Order: sequence, then structure tokens, then C-alpha cells
Amino acid sequence: MKLKTLAVAVALLASGSQVVASELYNQDGTSLNMGGRAEARLSMMDGKAEDASRIRLNFLGKQEINDSLYGVGFWEGEFRTNEKGAVDENAKGESNSELDTRYAYAGLGGKYGEITYGKNDGALGVITDFTDIMAYHGNTAAYKLAVADRTDNMVSYAGQFEQLALRASYRFADRTEEANGFGDNDEDGFSLSAIYAFADTGFEVGAGYADQNEGDEFMLAAAYTVGNFYVSGLYTGGDNLDQDANVAPASGDVDYKGYELAVAYTMGQTVFTSTYNKAEQDNDDSVDNLAVDVTYYFKPNFRGYASYNFDLMDSKGTEEKDELALGLRYDF
Repeated sequence: MKLKTLAVAVALLASGSQVVASELYNQDGTSLNMGGRAEARLSMMDGKAEDASRIRLNFLGKQEINDSLYGVGFWEGEFRTNEKGAVDENAKGESNSELDTRYAYAGLGGKYGEITYGKNDGALGVITDFTDIMAYHGNTAAYKLAVADRTDNMVSYAGQFEQLALRASYRFADRTEEANGFGDNDEDGFSLSAIYAFADTGFEVGAGYADQNEGDEFMLAAAYTVGNFYVSGLYTGGDNLDQDANVAPASGDVDYKGYELAVAYTMGQTVFTSTYNKAEQDNDDSVDNLAVDVTYYFKPNFRGYASYNFDLMDSKGTEEKDELALGLRYDF
């Protein structure tokens, strides 16, 4: 759940691990925080169960250099176990556990923002956050190029100037060895975004653009918060995007467009959310689903949720893929 733009229940809906991170060390301008989450997730499709549980662990270090400059380093990993009936190892003696590095970067920051190098966020994640508000489902129509999402070998910038938030990233192409020297894989690119909040009106807008290899895309988003009610929408379009493969296709020209609508209502310690996602590739439907969920916060850092996704593509000749997800999440 990413509710950065939903201000109706800040204390309860702070989903980022760093919000409840534990301070391990703080002395002489040097600090080290640890955060993360443990999340048990059960997925059910057509009566069949799948374990989607995960644990995230991160460390954030900061060093004050002077009054206007600091150094920063951050790492986050995600652990997943899916034994599929085995114990620790599969039939080949290989571990069934997986560890993915989600973030690994270092950089400098100050009053004009933060610039880092490594594996970090691109610029369009903050735009999809407008509608990516659910505990489990949602955010299936706003496809992002890697340079716009989260990848390595990238320089990233983030700055906050009162009501204006700016993001930018540039990814270098990866070096390859060739017979006559070195080349690259052509996966260089950039992404840009801006979000503006209209003072205390509850209205917020965002826009972004990304280009990588043979693909490019844009996104427009808006959100409105009033009382305990939140509503948002997002529209995206691009060329030469292959949503399923998560890369630009090797040949051909694919036109991609999609939109997402999201709504949330907070009632005490309970949050109700719903999103609708629709996308097309070359005028053929590629995404069409409606998701609803309910999340109950026992405490700000411990929640339980139930989420259901209605796959609306079944009426178009594809196999129905409705999904029920149940979860418990502890943030630390």
C-alpha cells in the first residue's frame, strides 16, 4: 500500500518501513536506522493456495558533513520463501528461499535535494503512488519502464520545495564485452516527474515522462482528499512498450495506453480501498480488473487485510483469474 498522497489517516497509513524504523546508532553526526516488515500473505485462485509471504529489511545511514550537506547510504532486501511442500531445499538440493536487493545506493543531500547512485527509484513511482493505494492488488495498468521504476546503474535526484516535489533519474547503459573491445546493451534512459500540492485544498497533481532504449511513456495523475475520503486517477500512454515482458519489444511498434481510478475511505482504524485498472496494447485490451480490499490497523505498525481482484478479461475469451488475498503485516 502506498498512501503518500492520502492525508486522512497519516498515523495509521504510514506504510513506508522508515516511518517506524529503529535507531541503532546516533552520535557525532552519524546515524544508522534499521527498518522493514514481516508480511504473511495467502493468495487463492480457483480454490488453489499460494504462499506469497515476504520479509523486507533495510538499513539507512547518514553522516552530517556540515550544516547544509550530508552523506547517505541505503540498502533494502526482500526475502521470500515458497517451499512448495519441501523443507528448506528442493529435490535438487537448491535453496527454496530467495533474496532480492530492492535498493542499494549512496549519495549526497542538502536543502536542494538528494542525489544518489546505485539501485534506486526512478521518477514515475511517485506518480503511480497516486492510485497504488491497496494492501495487495491494484496498479496493473500503469506500466513503468525500468528507468522510471527502480533499477541499478542509475543516478537519481529527489527534491522537495514547499508544495513542489521533483524527481529525475538517468540510467547508464551496461557495459558488454565484444570481440574488438567494449560495447553496451542500449538500456540507458531517463525519467522526470513533478508533483504539486495546492496548499491546504487537498488537491494534488503530478506528471512524468520516461525514455529508455526504444520505449517512451508519459503519466498524468490527480488526487483529492476531503475529510476521510480520497479519490485519484491516472492516465498513461507510451510507444514500444511490452507490459508482459517488462522490456521494450525487440521489433515492431506497440502503442500502449491505460488508466487507473482509486478511492479510499477511512473509518476509525479501518480503511476501505478500491481501484479499477484498464489498459490497451495496439487497441486490444491487455488489462481490465476491479479490486477491493479492507485493512484493519490493530496498531499503526500492525495490520490485517483482505483483498479481492475481479478479472474482467474473462468476457473477452481469456481464462478468468480472480484472486483472493489475505494478509497480516508487521512493520518495524
